[in-house]
Amino acid sequence: MNILFFKLTIIPLVIGLITLISRKWGNRVGGVVGSMPWVAGPILVFFILEQGKDFGIRSIPGILMGIIALVSFCYCYALLSKRMKWLPTLLLSYVAFALTALVLDAIPLTIWGIYGLALVVITIALYYFPHPSVGQAAPSRAKPPKYDLLFRMLVATLFVLAITGLAAILGPSWSGVLTPFPILTSILAIFNHYLQGSTAAITVLRGIMIGLVGFTTFLFLQAFLLHEFSVVVAFLIALVVNAVINLVSSRVWG
Repeated sequence: MNILFFKLTIIPLVIGLITLISRKWGNRVGGVVGSMPWVAGPILVFFILEQGKDFGIRSIPGILMGIIALVSFCYCYALLSKRMKWLPTLLLSYVAFALTALVLDAIPLTIWGIYGLALVVITIALYYFPHPSVGQAAPSRAKPPKYDLLFRMLVATLFVLAITGLAAILGPSWSGVLTPFPILTSILAIFNHYLQGSTAAITVLRGIMIGLVGFTTFLFLQAFLLHEFSVVVAFLIALVVNAVINLVSSRVWG
């Protein structure tokens, strides 16, 4: 009951906070903040609490593969958003995520290999990331749809409930792969795309991409820290590293 309570409270609060940050400080800041392990971190904790620490550790290589698939999603959405409306852009980007995940799952890689590949893919994707179209007019929608914040909270919470509820069936590998599934990323991209056009969507997605190096490192470190420390200590150490990397990445790529 206590775990369910946390699932029903932590995720909505996180989504609400990120949404408010994005609205106050802009899409790029919202994207960088949104790339922190706000959803994947709690999911990993729930894996550990419900399935055991060994399950959580064994899910980490899958999570890193999922992050590479997330890069495919972000790049695909940014590219297609210049020419398509949000729904076909979203669906095709989900296809890109799924295909990338399936290909990576078929390749035997060590945790170091997956981490190195993720860093290379993120760097290349950032270097060639689509730029907003110059002079493109934004849609004339000044305000978000009614109840949009509640909708964001509901979708993210249902996703966490589904992934953690199916973990025993999916196993550690695919539970891990699906952990970075772009639920929060989709929410940020869709609403910015719908309300402000592709320029806003590309900006927030680039912000997310900038934060992925820190996010990836956070998860990578858990594969080692969880063997030596409690979950709380392991997460605190990795969060500090994540935050420092995000600050550096924002200066380099921002």
